[in-house]
Amino acid sequence: MQRAAEPKPYKLTLFDRFGPDAQHLLMTAGYMVLVFALSLALFTVLSWKLQLHGLASMALIVVGASAATGAIGWAGYLTGNAVGTAVQRVAVDGTSTPYEEQYSYQQALVMQDRLDDALESFEAIIAEQPRAIEARLRAAELYARNKQNHARAAELFRQVQRIPAVRIGDDVHATHRLVDLLTGPLADRGRALVELRRLVEKYPGTRAAEQARTALSALKSRD
Repeated sequence: MQRAAEPKPYKLTLFDRFGPDAQHLLMTAGYMVLVFALSLALFTVLSWKLQLHGLASMALIVVGASAATGAIGWAGYLTGNAVGTAVQRVAVDGTSTPYEEQYSYQQALVMQDRLDDALESFEAIIAEQPRAIEARLRAAELYARNKQNHARAAELFRQVQRIPAVRIGDDVHATHRLVDLLTGPLADRGRALVELRRLVEKYPGTRAAEQARTALSALKSRD
């Protein structure tokens, strides 16, 4: 009896690595190819007008076209970098909010009912990016609600909790969703109580602590 072939490991695509920016990278690459082709034509004409032949002609064409393409690409990079810096300064000033990855590629897979492909993509990102909070939250929700893999969902919520400098909103959200799983399909009420106490102790005097204290009281009253 032949053994079933093992599935090939998922390889990160350009969209996995760069999200919406992947399209811009592809467009930039196409633009640079076009610039190089036009530069070749320009320096070919220049070589003909200078009446160059052989190696001298080829050197002028290849070196000139490469240099022109590089110069245009560098100028484009500097311009883009300057624009990016200006955008960041606006965000720091509070007049705008920082960009957050929307994972539109994975969302499109979900909309096409390709849940396994979406989760495979999310898992590849999670493995490569230890601090990718949003990817973990989205994958956890898919596991919990669509795949009924509550153990993996809980582990991803715990990973979010352990990420250094996690924002309070993400920490609170991950904890409450973890509590939902612990008081539901995972049936670990004791651990749920621990998670709620952690919020109360970690964020004293905040609305998050107040909400956790209310949930803690409600959970205890079920006795």
